[in-house]
Amino acid sequence: MSSLSRKTELVQPQRTAKPARPSRWRSFAHAPIRDDFLLECQLLLLSFSIGIQDAASFPDYHCFASNQTGNTVLLAVGVAKLTTLFSLSNIGISLSMFVLGGFLPGQLGNYFGPRKRWWLIATSILQTALVFVASGIQYAGPNPVPDSGTQALIVISLLAFSSGAQVAMARGLQITEITTAMATAAYVDIFIDEKMFEGRNRRRNRRVAFLLSLFAGSFAGAFAYKARGSPFALVVSGIGKAVVTVSLVANKDMGDEMDPSSREDGGIV
Repeated sequence: MSSLSRKTELVQPQRTAKPARPSRWRSFAHAPIRDDFLLECQLLLLSFSIGIQDAASFPDYHCFASNQTGNTVLLAVGVAKLTTLFSLSNIGISLSMFVLGGFLPGQLGNYFGPRKRWWLIATSILQTALVFVASGIQYAGPNPVPDSGTQALIVISLLAFSSGAQVAMARGLQITEITTAMATAAYVDIFIDEKMFEGRNRRRNRRVAFLLSLFAGSFAGAFAYKARGSPFALVVSGIGKAVVTVSLVANKDMGDEMDPSSREDGGIV
């Protein structure tokens, strides 16, 4: 009887363990998001927000938080001692922290996946938090905001690092028409586009929308600064970035069925 039971055990098929399926939340978090109208709107809102930052930072610190072309020129002018209107330490810290903000999150994005939802949310939270911290430092400090010294360097560092991380995130999404910060290339690309006068031209529409968003953000930041000061303007910028951060949960995955808004020449922008 015992030998029969052993034979029965031998002929019984071995059960193979099924590979564990990734959880629903894990799949959602690690899914790369799709290039569509919602993503365009999010990048345009980031462009608006960064325009506010530059308009608010320049009157206080005489340098830009994101416009590093301008900072590079101002740095050269300052080193040559052509004027004393600009602080070399402010310009230098903005330029270096912007580069660091682009390098660290940019390389981490390359490692983790620049389009993965969890990474986009994580880097957006960091960027947004830095803007709010900078605003909080200004609110807690003296009024008017000092244009030099330790507090100024800290605020500039936070804003420049946040701006660099934002541009790195946008570039990782490979929507090259909406960089969220640099306007010069967009101006040129609009007017050299061989399809400039065609009715359906998504790339042109994206560039125009980007420039309008940056333009509107710059004006909004300037008038917010004039009315309530730079801390308030930075709060408005941070709110815009926070909206984008929260809305990233609504982006569709690349594997979802494509809709008309994601076609090459479809959508509003």
